[in-house]
Amino acid sequence: RHFEVSELCRIFLGRVGGAIYLVLILVYLFIGQWLTGPVAGTAWASNFPLNFGVFKQCTQDDFNGVLHPSDGCWNSYALCILLFAVIVVPLSCLDLKEQEVVQVLLSIVRFILITSIIIYSIAAEVKGYGKKSNSNSSSNLNTTVSNHVGGFNVNGFLATLPVVIYAQMLHVAIPALVQPINDKRRLSRLFWGIFATTSTIYGVLGVAVTVYLKGRINEVCTLNWADTTSASHRTSLRVYSYFVVIFPSLDVLSAYPLSSIIMANMVEYLFTGNPRVRSGRFLLTVNRFVWATVPLICAVYMSDLVELDKFAGLPAFCAAFIFPGLLQWKSMQMCQKKFGADKTPYTSSWFSNLPVVCIVFGFGVVITIATFVGFLLPG
Repeated sequence: RHFEVSELCRIFLGRVGGAIYLVLILVYLFIGQWLTGPVAGTAWASNFPLNFGVFKQCTQDDFNGVLHPSDGCWNSYALCILLFAVIVVPLSCLDLKEQEVVQVLLSIVRFILITSIIIYSIAAEVKGYGKKSNSNSSSNLNTTVSNHVGGFNVNGFLATLPVVIYAQMLHVAIPALVQPINDKRRLSRLFWGIFATTSTIYGVLGVAVTVYLKGRINEVCTLNWADTTSASHRTSLRVYSYFVVIFPSLDVLSAYPLSSIIMANMVEYLFTGNPRVRSGRFLLTVNRFVWATVPLICAVYMSDLVELDKFAGLPAFCAAFIFPGLLQWKSMQMCQKKFGADKTPYTSSWFSNLPVVCIVFGFGVVITIATFVGFLLPG
């Protein structure tokens, strides 16, 4: 059987270390669920014709640089969050296991979406076609960015770093991901390839969209195509723009219940100390209902994805750098004590070296403290 990272923390770092890890991951997952609400709410409120009574169809300007939209747009946004909750909360209360086929199909569509955005942005910039975002406002990440692509911005880099780490987070799921692989000696090369691939894709996507949109980038990247869904544009461009704007919100419909179930299971493990102990059906349903509902309530009152991403980056730093470094160091000590050697057939010649472990751990500590201090400083 495979051991979850939370179990490894309890084995090598003790009950306190395991509990700290669980709390940090719960915070990380909770903010991730919170982020899901605005992804769906902003996309739906900006594209559904909610122009009746106290409701008003939103524009991308309504979400830029604010905690949540105001007036009629906020009513529409809250209604869209409610519609999202009606779908995902009941699913979160069930014993839901997403089919592998669905995951594969969604992954293929994600790659198609990202690739098409890159190609469209480059082609539009080179040939000058398409309509760029007409927003004159700036999001929290680009308030210091001028309308030209120029020099390196240190403040922007520090603000972006937590988001970058959050986007690369798969550490919690690594034991489950590698379980089907028979030859565990290949894992080092495998994850080198994974992170190289995702980093390249994110990097090219960020540069292409930035060059195309200049300093007018919406906080939700796909909402930059909301303007081209209007009837004044050709049909093919409108269809593509709707695909870009709407798909991410449909994509998270499948992931949200799974994350809610994981959070509920981790809360049980935090209190029972046994990942294989499950409550009765009623308590299990209540537990899942709470963790599926509370993030969406928070999303109604705060839709600023940039600020949420920053805070999600803090526990992500711990999960990606601090705890892996601690686990590697303690496991090497235990291996030396029990077997007289700190290496196994699966030991990496590079990542298992103590100096590298110390560098990873030290980097995690420094960047976590620096980012937290940056939150406290004005401006």
